[in-house]
Amino acid sequence: MNTTPLPKSPLITEVLLLPDGRILVHNLTPLFAALLSDLNPADEQIQPRAARIAGGQNEARKTDTTK
Repeated sequence: MNTTPLPKSPLITEVLLLPDGRILVHNLTPLFAALLSDLNPADEQIQPRAARIAGGQNEARKTDTTK
């Protein structure tokens, strides 16, 4: 019996941009939800998903542009 742990799988989100402006998303991660929320803060469907981000994860998506 093999007892070695499996490698951690990467978080992958798939996005399909439709010609009519709709966006379809598969495997939406909290960080990607926050990104979509930043792009369209008025979207009622993405708000609950983006709100689930904890403080630590929220800091991870910010980039330092001072360097």
